Amino acid sequence: MTESLSNRLRSLLASDVYTARGRLRADDLLVRERAGRGLGAACARLRELVSRWRAERVPPSTREQPFPPASVMEPIRRAGRLIRAIEEVSSAVRGLPLLNQDKVWDRVRSVGPDELLQFDWTLVGESDGLSHDLAAAGDLDGIDVAAAEARLQRIREVISDRRRYIEILA
Repeated sequence: MTESLSNRLRSLLASDVYTARGRLRADDLLVRERAGRGLGAACARLRELVSRWRAERVPPSTREQPFPPASVMEPIRRAGRLIRAIEEVSSAVRGLPLLNQDKVWDRVRSVGPDELLQFDWTLVGESDGLSHDLAAAGDLDGIDVAAAEARLQRIREVISDRRRYIEILA
């Protein structure tokens, strides 16, 4: 027997999601928090890798070479750009619109939970996937920046699709 999408999301979030009508708004906030936690863990891991890279590979300044070589600093710059992109996406997740009109909530309760559940599943899955990918990296050279940016782009697309879906319901 295949596991339903709601059961998979429930197990991913370790919470009872979308089972009671009155819990829909609270569950929406739970999903945002869970996605934000994954993105926050990804940022923290990148900062840890940058700190370790600086300690191990950036030479101290000398009179002959007051600035570190560009080749040593480029991974730090890439990581900084990636951190800013992750923080931007995290802000977008936290700023997702809430469904606060009763007529909209009535429509969502009758036809929308499956669609919203799919959006939420993707948000949480991609943010956790990004966190997992960065946790597996041994150092800044081990980060697949293209894959991380692809995950961030997928999250941006889901945010945009979710906003359009909510506008259609309204």
